[in-house]
Amino acid sequence: MSVGGAGIPRLQELTYIESAALAVAAREPFEQIRLAILRQAEMIALNGDHDGLFDQKKWNQRRANSMAYVHNTVDVLKELMRLGWVERHVLPSTPRSAYAHAHVTYEPTAAGRAWADLIRQDRPAGYNALTGALLTAHPQFEGYLRLVGARPDSASDHLTIPLLRNDGPPAGDHNHYLDAFVSHVTEAVLAGGLGWTTSSEAVEEGLRGYVNRAVLRSQARASQGGTAPAPPITRKRFAILCEEAAVRLAFTAAGCSMDYISHELLRRWTRFLGLANFSYYAPGPQALRLWATGLVEGSGEAPGFDRNVGEQVRLAALRALPRIWSSTNGLLDDASYHPVWRIRAAVCWDLRISDEEFDAAIEAAYRGNFSELGFRVHLDEASNLRTPGSVRPLVLGQGTGRERVFHVMSLVGARQTEEVLAG
Repeated sequence: MSVGGAGIPRLQELTYIESAALAVAAREPFEQIRLAILRQAEMIALNGDHDGLFDQKKWNQRRANSMAYVHNTVDVLKELMRLGWVERHVLPSTPRSAYAHAHVTYEPTAAGRAWADLIRQDRPAGYNALTGALLTAHPQFEGYLRLVGARPDSASDHLTIPLLRNDGPPAGDHNHYLDAFVSHVTEAVLAGGLGWTTSSEAVEEGLRGYVNRAVLRSQARASQGGTAPAPPITRKRFAILCEEAAVRLAFTAAGCSMDYISHELLRRWTRFLGLANFSYYAPGPQALRLWATGLVEGSGEAPGFDRNVGEQVRLAALRALPRIWSSTNGLLDDASYHPVWRIRAAVCWDLRISDEEFDAAIEAAYRGNFSELGFRVHLDEASNLRTPGSVRPLVLGQGTGRERVFHVMSLVGARQTEEVLAG
């Protein structure tokens, strides 16, 4: 299998690189590298399970299936070879051929051994070094950071992609929805403030061309019949196609063309690295908003970092809460409680900070660490509003090792007595 190319590798988690690099440095064979990556994926799923839906049996079955996570393992090893951290070697071409590589080991380079040592000793420094290596290896990674405002030469501190409601058009009304979508994006581009611009003709051609080609491909697959023909395009799927088209249009117009999956991976990577954030639910017209939460200078072995983190950032987030709460932009009404994820999106977008800093600020306030605010933060576990899949709940630990998951929050006067989590 080829290990060339500079496209974004299909890695949902950058921590897979850490798992694989450490396994290679320990001279583990392909099968053990696969299991190391699978264990990391299992741990991520377990740590993110706040509803009791984690299925241990499923993960045991994946562990026993020698073809599970082969693609992930191959992609990680290809990336390590691309970064120059593992000597190039033939890899399985398909999951079915993985058995022939089960006992194959891979040779780490001197740089690969050095990075494995660094990640063991200083994990944050290891991921800073990985960022520098990714900037050198992947122009799209550098371009993404530049477009969202995380590079010294960034022209804007955000990239905004206009969207319509994601429930899509009524059944059989796809053409009307596409007409409305094209009109909406065109008006948003003409209004400006998106971090990118293009002509009305380019919007029309880019959106309609992408969506129509995708529909034709789906119809062609459906007409082929067979035991499992492609299902018809639902209203939700059609809305997703429009979003994909808008993402491609925006990045192309901004000077860094990429496919939708690469953009999804990059927004996930950069959030993990503390360099950028994104939300579908920030105040204002519905849009996907991507913004920098830090600055990275240079690339290669010695990049420099300046992230928007720390006590002052958290204090600023808390001081912004009353203003966000009383905003007149239609995001909030005068209800006593609001979903944490809505307030988080508003504050993080307003201050250009990460979700982690907002959550840390709320936890500190809830525990009573900022008594000078003039108000207190009250959290509740109850919720009657579905949490969108692209956001996470607020999870706070307790001294007993247990966790509490909070869905809604309120601001109360300083003289009101509110429960504070036991430390």
